Amino acid sequence: MATLYLKLRDNRPDKSIPLAHYDLPIFGNLLYYIYQALKKTILTQMLNDIRKYGQYWIVLPNIGMQFFYSDPASIKEVLEDLDTYEMSPVRKSMFSEIFGNGIFMSSGDEWAYQRNLAKPIFSLTSRQDMFDVYHKCAHNLVELLEETARVKDNKVELQQLFKRFTLDTFCEIGFGCTFNSLKKPVEFSLTFDWLFSSVDGRILYPWKRILHAHAWRTEMAKLERYIEKIIEERRRDGWEGRGDFLSVLLEMEARKEITGVSSKFLRDQVVNFMVAGRDTTAILLSATFYFLSLHPEVDQKVRKEIAEVVGDNPVSMKHTKELKYLQNVLNESLRLHPPAVLFNPRITTKPVVLPNGARLPKGTQVVYSPFFVHRLKEYWGEDAEEFVPERWENPNVLKHFYQFVPFQKGPRICLGMNMAYEEAKACISILYQSGFQFSLVDTKPKSYSGLAILLFNEGVTMNVQKVHS
Repeated sequence: MATLYLKLRDNRPDKSIPLAHYDLPIFGNLLYYIYQALKKTILTQMLNDIRKYGQYWIVLPNIGMQFFYSDPASIKEVLEDLDTYEMSPVRKSMFSEIFGNGIFMSSGDEWAYQRNLAKPIFSLTSRQDMFDVYHKCAHNLVELLEETARVKDNKVELQQLFKRFTLDTFCEIGFGCTFNSLKKPVEFSLTFDWLFSSVDGRILYPWKRILHAHAWRTEMAKLERYIEKIIEERRRDGWEGRGDFLSVLLEMEARKEITGVSSKFLRDQVVNFMVAGRDTTAILLSATFYFLSLHPEVDQKVRKEIAEVVGDNPVSMKHTKELKYLQNVLNESLRLHPPAVLFNPRITTKPVVLPNGARLPKGTQVVYSPFFVHRLKEYWGEDAEEFVPERWENPNVLKHFYQFVPFQKGPRICLGMNMAYEEAKACISILYQSGFQFSLVDTKPKSYSGLAILLFNEGVTMNVQKVHS
């Protein structure tokens, strides 16, 4: 172990780039980051390192040398050149058991094939049809919040609540099934949460692979049973005339328009799109309400715009396009709280020199985070840490197109980006039309958890009141 560590440290490709803090024999930076993780300050510390160094190396004995960078020009190169910067084996080892060979984990022709299959579900026509589902599920959300607002202990934890809301919407949109998790929490959602939190643990606490092996197998078995049930029900109930993604795949298979639609293939599609459809929008919603509660003047502007644009009408796609200030609010929320923290680490397939000057040999693992680049003053100004939706009124707010990457960019940009914006706008509009007012129970600064998905530690607990019908 000591020999491996010394080899990693002393033979780092570009010695002009510093190592991260507390580089120890054998353990490298692992113990330091475990310490930061236990304090719930790991992302803040990594951000401070980026501010100090611009780029740096991390040595983790379980996954090797990692190169962290933050400049938009290098982010652009890495995200656009998929041949030179392939998916890292670290990402595969961490997520392949959950995602299989779905769109998040595949590359090359297989990835392109799956992406083309998925595109129709995110088309303009399909997204317009989704608003009926948003209204249906938001009605269940309104009922739940009305019950909460009527009782003395009128507290609600929004982070989990919005996960239930988006689970219901995307299961219906993607797979034609009704979970009704807003009416009764489903174990399926808890299984997902446990698995993802365990993936984070596997990065910093490699021994958890052994200690939690039995629990991991148990939860994975639950996940497989849930997914198998979804697929079996769709086959049994029929797919004719349905527009959900799973039914479209089954119909194309029946017509022999596509081949290779095995149970494993379908399973991987369901899992990948379940995660994409649930977590991204849920995190966007919970973060947005958190910031709105901290900034009542922004909240009032949002309410005023919704009243003027939507009024008492059912919110539509046309309305969401006209909610310009709310778009700025969502962008600012995504800037400070991007749903994905460490976007898929890449590995170089040949020697490269990044635009930032870093010289990297073949086989170097490179990592960036939107959480870092979104908070750097050299791109966003002195108020980079502040929630200021008005900054987006400036057409030149982006000095570089790749300084704002909450959904990635380049060929692998998130297919569901527009859907996430539209669903968030629809949900916020319906809740404000229904007269709900939210206020944070605790306004102290939040700490963060998650190296894959960015969550607030201890959630976002709000007092909820209904101020008008």
